[in-house]
Amino acid sequence: MPGTAQSGDSLPLGVNAISGTCGDGVTVKVNLAEIPWEERRSPKGRYHLFQKAISLALGGRKDIGTWAGGHPFDVALVRIPADAVDLPLHAHAAQWELYGVEEGGGRIRIGERRIDVGPGDWFLAKPQEAHQIENPGPGDLLLLVIANNPEADVVSYARSGKFFLKPERRIVTESPLSYYDGEE
Repeated sequence: MPGTAQSGDSLPLGVNAISGTCGDGVTVKVNLAEIPWEERRSPKGRYHLFQKAISLALGGRKDIGTWAGGHPFDVALVRIPADAVDLPLHAHAAQWELYGVEEGGGRIRIGERRIDVGPGDWFLAKPQEAHQIENPGPGDLLLLVIANNPEADVVSYARSGKFFLKPERRIVTESPLSYYDGEE
């Protein structure tokens, strides 16, 4: 029976939810066509992607696992336009990411390896493996991305020397300090 999200649910605008009891919880169903594309683009445009945050549409919380009321994993449909790169080369300390290519062709970089991928290919970015996805074109590259939600993760960016802390969602840089700096 179609309805709307309950108070406190975090469904994207325009997404209709269907809710009903399943065991002791509430199940929410969404249709992929109803989830809006969200664009992420760097200031100079080198890094560019669109995504449909499926887990968030199902009531999940960004970077929050079951330990704090979220889902055990995040799922997104990601579209990378031609001549774009998804994100800067980065490595997660704890998070695993599984990618499935739905349409188009691209090139993945895992560590120093570069591997061409196309429809039907699946690949895995393990914790501590630097990774990045390029789309040399001509069309869009469409991927299904599934990532686990560890209680904490530090994403490192070797090129810039910055770190992204999750679930805090805060970017920091390294400053050499002694253990007791600022404590006494």
